Amino acid sequence: MKTFQLTVLMEKDADKVMYVLSGLVVAGMISVIENIEIDATPTGVAPTDDQVEEFIDESELSPYYSEQEVKTILHL
Repeated sequence: MKTFQLTVLMEKDADKVMYVLSGLVVAGMISVIENIEIDATPTGVAPTDDQVEEFIDESELSPYYSEQEVKTILHL
């Protein structure tokens, strides 16, 4: 068994895609589980200064890059 994630690119095409997939469901070839749309906006909290320092220390990049370069590399 393989699992795939399918993204319908245009909302107006969702019914057409589901129609095709429902034919495969009826044939017993696939099962469809519709996921609930989740807001794609990240809701994370910025790390504290102590956490940033710990990330930098654990990355062991400090001997090779400046602090700003390390923050860029680590996406901080």
